[in-house]
Amino acid sequence: MSNKLTKLLLAHRKAGTTVDALPAELVPADLKSAYAIQDETIVALGKVGAWKVAPFPETGEPACSPLLASAIHPDGVRLRHSDLPGLAIEVEVAVKLSRDLRGTASEDEVRAAIGSVHPALELLSSRFADRRSVPQLAAFADLQSNGAIVLGAPVSFATLPEFGNQAMTLSLDGRHGASTESGPTTSNMLSALTWLVRHSAARNTPLTAGMVVITGARLGPVVFQGTHAEAQAPGLGSVKASFTER
Repeated sequence: MSNKLTKLLLAHRKAGTTVDALPAELVPADLKSAYAIQDETIVALGKVGAWKVAPFPETGEPACSPLLASAIHPDGVRLRHSDLPGLAIEVEVAVKLSRDLRGTASEDEVRAAIGSVHPALELLSSRFADRRSVPQLAAFADLQSNGAIVLGAPVSFATLPEFGNQAMTLSLDGRHGASTESGPTTSNMLSALTWLVRHSAARNTPLTAGMVVITGARLGPVVFQGTHAEAQAPGLGSVKASFTER
């Protein structure tokens, strides 16, 4: 491990604390440097079990991050706010792969490798006291502020409607938190996944059977200090998590 920001982030993870002020000289110089810090962090903490990838933008490439296998939780999990400082919730569509994917896999091969689709909550929790105040490259380096993923029950990809028309609702402590009637299209999601296949292979962390990929926020982030969060997505199902103080 050679990067000073990697060391700083790992030290705060271990202590359960956050960085109040980030020295300017520790901000990654570019996206490649931020990705290198992601890789160092994962090596230090455990096994890759998931990736997050943003929808494919009109120009450029999606942003992404490998995520820890230990960060993946089942529907209904009970977690502690003390383990998730600055908790904010996003609602996403997640896919789970049923087979390994070569770095040269085509979009058709990627589609065929999707074993199941899940409604998901991404729980954002940053090593920075205020993740919105630090430069974007620093937030990217911090595994894109991922704290955990909560997966709903699996649904067959073949039976689902166009994702561009997927409605979703987030309820927080039984009250309406956010809703949407649309989002990134199925085609966009597949393009982002196909890009991720090549990108992850180039980083020597290829997409393999059993891995989960969350495909970008469709709702949120919504800052949350309560006890119960649940997302509903007609045709896709629901996913929920509860939180205690300690």
